[in-house]
Amino acid sequence: MQKGIFITIYGINNIGKSTNAKLLVEKLENAGHKAVYLKYPVYDLEPSGPFLNKILRNSGVQKISEDELQLWFILNRYQFESSLKKLLNDGNIVIAEDYIGTGIAWGVAKGLDQKWLEDANKHLLKEDLAILLIGERHTMSKEKVHVHEQNDELAKKCANVFETLADKFGWEKIIVQKKAEDTSNLLFDLCKRFIGNFRK
Repeated sequence: MQKGIFITIYGINNIGKSTNAKLLVEKLENAGHKAVYLKYPVYDLEPSGPFLNKILRNSGVQKISEDELQLWFILNRYQFESSLKKLLNDGNIVIAEDYIGTGIAWGVAKGLDQKWLEDANKHLLKEDLAILLIGERHTMSKEKVHVHEQNDELAKKCANVFETLADKFGWEKIIVQKKAEDTSNLLFDLCKRFIGNFRK
């Protein structure tokens, strides 16, 4: 059986992560790979998922402290980790939209200590490849009730933190192109090369 591969896609909200992640899974499957799309947080995972959904989509107002919110995100990742490992052990390429880096980026943008965030997440499974999408947000896609999607200044600050994290941790970067298909092709070509080297 081929090795499972864990690939994460990062970027600010409304930049096209969902579209690109799902297209990537489709292209990988068409190329003969077993691929699975995953989105963090996993909202249907009790108790953390429904709680996070309620907190994040509560009229745009965050009603718990940022450090408590980050601990709930971490709990959600821990809760899903056994399922993630099973997917990987079964030889799947798991394409995850958001993961540890998302929590660190938003936490730092909202004033938390980066080292504390890194330490709090350090026992979670690390991705094999992390990719940061860089570009302008599609503001028409913003959710009116989402805590992270209505504050443009905070979103811009978070985007800058994402780029700092990419430099620190060696993430790959892809500039979002004017044509969606061009971005999708760049992403697929990058992953295809990585998978080829990883599974040699």
